[in-house]
Amino acid sequence: MFHVKQYGAPVDDLSRELSFLGLYINQSVMEQCLDYWQLLCSSSPRLNVISRNAITEGPVRHIVDSLAALVQWLPSGPLRLMDVGSGGGLPGIPLTIANSELETTLLEARGRKADWLSSTVRELGLEDRIDVITGRIEAQVHEELQTFDIITARAVAAPERLFRWVLPGLGPGSQLLLWHSDRQLDGIVEAVQGCSVGRTFELNNTISYNIRSICFSSNISSIREVH
Repeated sequence: MFHVKQYGAPVDDLSRELSFLGLYINQSVMEQCLDYWQLLCSSSPRLNVISRNAITEGPVRHIVDSLAALVQWLPSGPLRLMDVGSGGGLPGIPLTIANSELETTLLEARGRKADWLSSTVRELGLEDRIDVITGRIEAQVHEELQTFDIITARAVAAPERLFRWVLPGLGPGSQLLLWHSDRQLDGIVEAVQGCSVGRTFELNNTISYNIRSICFSSNISSIREVH
């Protein structure tokens, strides 16, 4: 398995920020997350897997932001997760590294990025728990989407469009986890309430958190069907 000895940020930096969120994750998980980050940073600029700005922001920003979902969701026990518009694999790959019982599908519309994801999954030794699919969320069969316990969306599309694509295929006991900023929250509530797909959904819960070392704040909201 791929392993890097020199990291852009020490494991301690990730562990410290995660501890502020009440998350205590062992060192081997943090090291594998940093292995993944190094693969992201070394990907060809032509693929546009990750922006130069994101590389400058560093792994604390993007890895901790991805793993923040562990604060409220992804309990122990087998779960199936689909990461839509996965891009470079955030948050799907870090979450799968951190939760050994998670089975993940990375859905990416662009073939070259999907090929990169497949290669990265193999290099990290995660091919037994992560599948990569080339396609768009709006083209997925609803019956297949309903087999997933969790669908994640981080920096994918405007909430109104995302909800039209995802909510019709969300299983009755499943949830959509959406990463967003403070200023988007009111619009997300309105978009959920205004989404007419023959079923009623609600913003079930929102967690807000800070990554202190870089003065960054974010939110993750859970959207579920109302029963």
